[in-house]
Amino acid sequence: MRKAVFITVLIVLIATPSFAAGRFFVSAGAAAVFPVDSSYRDFYGQLQVSPELKAGYSFFKRFYVWLGYSFFASRYTIPDLLDQTSASQQFLALGIGWETRRSRRLQFDFFAAFALAAFREKGLGETVKDIAPGFQLGAGARYFVARNVFVGMALSFSGASITLAEAANIQGGDRKLGGLRLGAGLGLRF
Repeated sequence: MRKAVFITVLIVLIATPSFAAGRFFVSAGAAAVFPVDSSYRDFYGQLQVSPELKAGYSFFKRFYVWLGYSFFASRYTIPDLLDQTSASQQFLALGIGWETRRSRRLQFDFFAAFALAAFREKGLGETVKDIAPGFQLGAGARYFVARNVFVGMALSFSGASITLAEAANIQGGDRKLGGLRLGAGLGLRF
């Protein structure tokens, strides 16, 4: 899934300069994620770092569509067995947003998206994984440091629910994916 997202963003970057006229944007950054699932937090930590990519197109006045990708992964060592488990969560989001400029340089936006969330956990020789639909809601601010270059911050929440099958060495049951995200990044409008 990561390769497909990077290829899509690359195609957008290559194809748009001739017809964009300031309607496209791309950004890359990272977010501090506070996972919503308590069992995930217990094993893998209260805070995760998540790289993020986002691309969008303004299609009508202040409205835009966007595509985003983010993930985080963690490891945990089981104390008695000294075996390592790992878990990862990935989010591919497609949504809509609304933006407004308060000055030449400052812009605010609100966004919502349908997300496809993937979860994978590996430990003690077994792997469990699942994919589920989810959502993302948030608000952000952008400050244009140059005509087409901006730095941005966003506060958002992403969520999805999965039910993992019980495995011999990995606990099954309901899991909540995603969590509260505080992100920052650098972007380009073209």
